[in-house]
Amino acid sequence: MQFLKRRLVLGFTVFAMFFGAGNLIFPSFLAYQAGSDVIPAFIGFALSATLLPTLAIFAVTRTGSLEKLANRVHPVFSRILTIIVYLVIGPLLAVPRTASTSYEMVAIATNTDSGIAAFVYSALFFTLAGLVALKPEKLSNRLGKISSPLLILLIIILFAGTLLNPDAGSGNGTGVYSSSPLSRGFTEGYQTMDAVAGLVFGSIIAMNVRKNGAKEENVNKECFIAAFTGGFLLLTVYCALAVTGALSQAFVSNASNGAAILAAAADAISPSMGKFLIAAIFILACFNTCTGLLSSCGQYFSTLIPSLSRGKWIAVFSLISLLIATAGLDTIVKISSPVLEIIYPAALTLMILALLPQKNNYRFAWILPVSTSLVFSIVSTAAGISFLWVVPVIVAAAAGIFIDRRKAA
Repeated sequence: MQFLKRRLVLGFTVFAMFFGAGNLIFPSFLAYQAGSDVIPAFIGFALSATLLPTLAIFAVTRTGSLEKLANRVHPVFSRILTIIVYLVIGPLLAVPRTASTSYEMVAIATNTDSGIAAFVYSALFFTLAGLVALKPEKLSNRLGKISSPLLILLIIILFAGTLLNPDAGSGNGTGVYSSSPLSRGFTEGYQTMDAVAGLVFGSIIAMNVRKNGAKEENVNKECFIAAFTGGFLLLTVYCALAVTGALSQAFVSNASNGAAILAAAADAISPSMGKFLIAAIFILACFNTCTGLLSSCGQYFSTLIPSLSRGKWIAVFSLISLLIATAGLDTIVKISSPVLEIIYPAALTLMILALLPQKNNYRFAWILPVSTSLVFSIVSTAAGISFLWVVPVIVAAAAGIFIDRRKAA
């Protein structure tokens, strides 16, 4: 029983580290916009926002780290990609979004929306998250046992309240998903940043697995079980949020983001208490993810540049995130979209290549598809054509395997 309890706590820890600002706002906004196309759109979203993070953790724990994984392409490429990934899911995009998103809900609850209030809130938010991030090996106790179960309970209350509200109802949506709902939903899943985050969370999850008493030979297995459990929790909560977003069309029109949709749903449940419910949900979700991201970034950069300790790097990243958070949620989301569409294909290609036999001396099987994914992801993003990179990457991978086998013969 104690063994199963430890696994469940680790699963909740994985969920808490992944489930932040984007995980709240994007599934609800997708369902709100998709209307009758919500099922294929949600399937696409669930694949990229649930399956890919699980695959990312498996890939990293199997190889040791993101840098070791990317080293199979080239050491220089590995270092550049790893730094970019840590900065994107850290102080440049994902971490600032945690404060700006949660502040929007706090502003609604307290009716104190101002630049000064946003700055003070963000400063306090990042200070507390930075302090918790100083002890990454204790995240399973702080996130898995307390804040993650509480967060899920609050989301269940929001979902149940919306479902039972007699005024709730869905509509036709905005039409943005009418042409290709599955592929658009898949790329919307990029916005959670979880697949990229999974590439850097692997080491923190492994640290907590060891802290919970796993033997070294079982670490990879326990990490995968934790990732699968966390992924299942993510999928379950995404379903609840999607239903909430779809039914909230009766409460709000012309919403610009998922935060406004969830706020309207909570207000419809209780005009007096709903705003505090949604504020608590956003604060918990964003704080959990912010802690995990700051911890991961601090740990990596302290090994990259050891002249600054992990604690000092966390302080630096907290300060940078504070400055960027003042731009606001809509601005951060707008900037992050093209950046993620360029990074994700390379990250996804690396994850799939990690499934190849580790002992095989493949070289071109890594170099050709990853290089191709980078080139075509840039073209795909510039042209506004989703998945333009997929077929070229498959062809490049086949060519790489063929070359490697010919050279080995």
